[in-house]
Amino acid sequence: MTAMQACTNQARETPSHEAELGDTLVVEGDTEVRLTDAFKPGEPNGLFDGGISVITDGSEGIRAEVNAVCSMPDLPNWPEYDNIYGRWLSDDEKPGVEGGKTDWQLLLYFDGEAKDKGRETAPGWAKRLAQNLCRKGDFQDN
Repeated sequence: MTAMQACTNQARETPSHEAELGDTLVVEGDTEVRLTDAFKPGEPNGLFDGGISVITDGSEGIRAEVNAVCSMPDLPNWPEYDNIYGRWLSDDEKPGVEGGKTDWQLLLYFDGEAKDKGRETAPGWAKRLAQNLCRKGDFQDN
C-alpha cells in the first residue's frame, strides 16, 4: 500500500503554456522544477527571464533565472538546435532584474546531440525543461 501512495503523491508535469505560478514544469528523479516567475515571450521564438525553483527530496532548493530560444528543424536562417540557459539567483534576487553572466547553457540539436556551452555543466533537468518550454515530446500542443 505504501508504494501505491508514493505513486499517487508524485507531482505531475504541467505544460509550460498552461502553467501557473507554483506548478511543476519538470519531474526528473527526485527533483521537481517549479515555476516561480512567468516567462516573458520574445520575438520570434524565445521565452526569457522565467523564474524557477528546484526542489530535491521535497526540500526547497536553489532558484534560477532561465531563458530558452526555441527553433524548428529546417527553418531557414535558424539554428538546428534549441538553446536553454540560466543563472543561479541569490535569495533576494528576482529574475529579469539583474543581467549577468549565464552559469549554464545547453544546446539541444535536433539530431539528438546535446552540448554544454556554459561556465558549468547544465543541470540534469535542463533538457526536460527545454522540451517543456519548446513544446516537444510529451508537451506537443498541436
